[in-house]
Amino acid sequence: MIKLQRVQVLYLLLLCLGLFLLAGCARIAETGAGAQQGNYDTGFVPATSGNYDSRDTAIVISKNTETSTITFKNLELGKYYTLNYDGATAYYDKYGQALSLEQVRIGEIVNVDFLHRAKRLDSLRLSSETFVFDWVEQFAMETGSRDMVLNNEVYRMAQDVVVLTEKGIGDRMDINEADVLRVSGHDHMIECIVVERGHGYLRLANDSFFVGGFLEVDHSKIYQVSEDMLLSVPEGTYEVTISNAGCSGTETITVVKDEEYEWDVSEWQGEAKYGVLVFTVSPFNAKVYIDGRRVDTDTEQELTYGIHQMVVVAEGYQTISKYIRVSEEYSNMNITMEWNGGTSESENNISTNQEQTLSGNDVSANQVSSNTISENIISGNTISENMISGNTASESTASGSNTTSGGNTASGGTSSDRMPISASGYKVTIEGPEGVEVFKDGSYIGLAPVSFPKEEGSYVIILRKNGCQTRSYTIMVDDSAKDISYSFSALLPIN
Repeated sequence: MIKLQRVQVLYLLLLCLGLFLLAGCARIAETGAGAQQGNYDTGFVPATSGNYDSRDTAIVISKNTETSTITFKNLELGKYYTLNYDGATAYYDKYGQALSLEQVRIGEIVNVDFLHRAKRLDSLRLSSETFVFDWVEQFAMETGSRDMVLNNEVYRMAQDVVVLTEKGIGDRMDINEADVLRVSGHDHMIECIVVERGHGYLRLANDSFFVGGFLEVDHSKIYQVSEDMLLSVPEGTYEVTISNAGCSGTETITVVKDEEYEWDVSEWQGEAKYGVLVFTVSPFNAKVYIDGRRVDTDTEQELTYGIHQMVVVAEGYQTISKYIRVSEEYSNMNITMEWNGGTSESENNISTNQEQTLSGNDVSANQVSSNTISENIISGNTISENMISGNTASESTASGSNTTSGGNTASGGTSSDRMPISASGYKVTIEGPEGVEVFKDGSYIGLAPVSFPKEEGSYVIILRKNGCQTRSYTIMVDDSAKDISYSFSALLPIN
């Protein structure tokens, strides 16, 4: 009897175990069926071409090969987002030809297809409806607006224009006239500016002899030498030339990005040299000013070797504002003015001024803006074109002391023939960071906080402090009747 009971108990245990196993199998079957019906999302996205649900036009902000991600900025909404790429992601140029990821540059405007929820990039194609200017060395940002002059055409920068530097997303003030840019956008609207080549800084040593003279950098920009000056100049290896009082010297230098180069110019001072300049001017009644003084173009003019400022004005013609370099004993200067349709150049802009300086940032209503005024370099009987730095040129002093000490014998100048100076009565203040050295267009103006007279124009502000990284900004000063001030970030220590 007891044995029979044990068999029954064992039978019941086996029956329960069987029922338990059957229930487990049923649950597994239900789970599998549910997965096949799409009721359970594993998060897996197959890496296959053409798998996307969203499309966008955007700017490539950055690429990260370690995380296999690309960051974009949506052009329409201005939002930033990051997508993952994989082996199945496709890249094309604007003609539909295949590219590699390495060929897709930051700053490119592209059309992208992607899976929104999975944040997976399916394909990227360079936009065919955009313009791209590569390696832009000559440009001008218009004061008081978002305009930029490229290839003698005016383009408008978008309100939220993207500026990309080596360090990431920057600001419009980070763009320096010494930089080389890549500019892209659509129609005449600039959406992105990439700083392709940056800048370092040039300091002159033992330069007292050359103060008031001129410095030419890389055959492209000209600055007037001032005491304790510090200039932002392109990174790279190139020639610099300094001249004053008939003496000049040239040296090849190498400037490292964000670092200072000191050039000792004492060996170039010596006895002055002179060159004779013969003018041929059309129209014949045009007035020619050299270093702020009117000269008689009917007679030969003897000028010291080096760089001189020249302004030519005539009723009904477009004013010419140029730099000329005298480097030969005898040279011809041919000037042909462009008719401007009869619009009169104001003679009131050529008036008495004991300071003998160029007026603010304009000469007879002809704007002297950054990188837009050409220079004639006179060598023998040939004239070649070059470009000058606008803000330095517009404020450079053409004083009598600097002219006569160099032996400049340009004749015909009287006090009534001198170029005017203007001042608004307002000021621009650099408030901070406190205690740093402040340079305006290369000239030292003091320790922050420091102010300078307000004149409409574009200015390069350099901040320097021992033990810290030198920093530069480009500011745009308008002609509004009020004082303005700027406060910049603290300088970072040198690592």
